[in-house]
Amino acid sequence: MTGVTLTGPTLTGAAPLGAARAALLLPLSGAAAALGQNMGRAAGLATQAGPPDQAPRLYDTKDTVEGAAAAAGQALADGAKVLFGPLRADQTPGVLAVAGKIPVVTFSNDDRLTAQGAFVMGITPAQSVSAMFSYAKAQGLTRIALLASDSPLGAASATAAVQIAQSGRLQLAATLLRDPTKDGLISALRTASGGTLPQAVFIADGGKPLARFAAGLRGSDLQILGSVQWGVSDVAANRDLNRAWFAAPPPDLFQPFADQFQAAFGTEPGAVAGLAYDAALVATGLAKARALSRKGLLRPAGFIGVLGPFRFDEDGRCHRSLSILGVEAGRIVALGEVAGT
Repeated sequence: MTGVTLTGPTLTGAAPLGAARAALLLPLSGAAAALGQNMGRAAGLATQAGPPDQAPRLYDTKDTVEGAAAAAGQALADGAKVLFGPLRADQTPGVLAVAGKIPVVTFSNDDRLTAQGAFVMGITPAQSVSAMFSYAKAQGLTRIALLASDSPLGAASATAAVQIAQSGRLQLAATLLRDPTKDGLISALRTASGGTLPQAVFIADGGKPLARFAAGLRGSDLQILGSVQWGVSDVAANRDLNRAWFAAPPPDLFQPFADQFQAAFGTEPGAVAGLAYDAALVATGLAKARALSRKGLLRPAGFIGVLGPFRFDEDGRCHRSLSILGVEAGRIVALGEVAGT
């Protein structure tokens, strides 16, 4: 955990918590250690000015199913009243089994975990699709195709797109899951869409797959739409994404956090680190109010964090307000906000 700044004790196996506190289950070692340590640093920024006895304690999941369950068990032995984490969907069922009646707020974005009793805090594919489709419809775009890698993210995005298009009275022209490196994307998209290109195409992926897909659509004049998987720095530098729109955390809330994180640690935090910051805010706020419980998590007013306003339903689903950003000649501009996605 070198470099992680958190008020209060942070180590697995430390003395019992005493005052009611929460635990953050993060991969501080293992394959995702860099990401987990950034999450820990973000949590430290959220709690550094508060009382140490209200700050959540970190527990290392080692980025394994067994490690996550063991971390949960240690946190409960230390008196944790709410578990935030783990990071991954496959690690969450084991934590739920250990937690019993103690609430588990997973950082995963797999909303199927709500059926097993978890609160899902990650920004889900459905939230990105809903926000982007709603904004596109308001701009007069009603025939949209979904494009993604053939991956769990792609499959979840496609499922969400079908449901959201039906309820939002949009025509989903196609759901095309394919290898981003394959040629002939425009032709494949036209064929999948019944012989006529759609008005817009939603690209679920970020990173290298996004760059590949954007290059494949070059010259099509399609309106490109995107998800929170997109990285702002990558998008702004990509000429193929000029005039694209994408869903993102509200910049007026996220950017000050990103700037603070960059100044402190010399790197960009990313949205996943933002989840840990928001979890730490919720944990300390509920600890201060003596409301670290399921009832506290379900408070009707919800919460406001660096990833925007959010609230939990009884079934564990999270409702979020997301912003729509646009790319204009290498600059990122705010276009609007979609509430309650």
